[in-house]
Amino acid sequence: MQLSRWRVIATVLLPWLTAKLVFKPRIGPLRTDRILDRLAFWRSVVGTVAIMVSTYDYQHVLYVSSSIFLKAVQTGAYALLLPPLSFLVMLVVTRPGRRAQLMPGARRLLGRGAPALTFFFLPFFLLNLGSGQQIDITIPDPGVAIFFIPAIPLMIAWFCCFWCCTIYWAARTGLWTGEIHPLLAPIGTTLLMLLINGQEIIEGDTKGVPYWLWLTLNLCGTATSLVLSVLEYRHLRSIGYQFRSGPEPVTSSEPEPVQ
Repeated sequence: MQLSRWRVIATVLLPWLTAKLVFKPRIGPLRTDRILDRLAFWRSVVGTVAIMVSTYDYQHVLYVSSSIFLKAVQTGAYALLLPPLSFLVMLVVTRPGRRAQLMPGARRLLGRGAPALTFFFLPFFLLNLGSGQQIDITIPDPGVAIFFIPAIPLMIAWFCCFWCCTIYWAARTGLWTGEIHPLLAPIGTTLLMLLINGQEIIEGDTKGVPYWLWLTLNLCGTATSLVLSVLEYRHLRSIGYQFRSGPEPVTSSEPEPVQ
């Protein structure tokens, strides 16, 4: 009981844990599911560190961080197209007797995507609302200022970190298309990754980084993403997930639905 209480407090105070609780998709019960999830996380961490370390001599660390952040935002923007297109495709390919199974996943997607979009656009809305207006904050009791004034930058820092974590989960999950059908997760994120990385390679803007290093980082990122996506896809297929059979795993002995 005591452990659960401290875990709740930590989840509320630490924005990355809050974002993980709200936006991380459910993980399957199998050991392979957990391994693939950890591999995806550590691939992101190691890839980010590798980019920052290898390009440190050519770019400022803040510039590299902003480039990674902008790439995540761009990925999230492209991901906005995935949920409606994926849902329409699944309605077409899924057998009629199993199409109703898509609706709970669609509701879960909305339950994650709608708050994510709200948190993403909230700072821009507030900045636009407050532009050109003078904000007057009056604290009636000077004693309250001892607690109130330090709390403002802490709240801003908490929200900024939570905002970045929201973008991370939206980009990593392809805006939670896997909630509609598990097989859409590796396919959707792979298509997004190929679109973003292919666009960068075609443009060829190295931003001051030597071309060989820039190309190596892009190709390594593409290769590791493809390997993880293929492993995830093959694992999901091996435990019974099929496109035409709906978002629940089936076995070969399971009867066909009524057409």
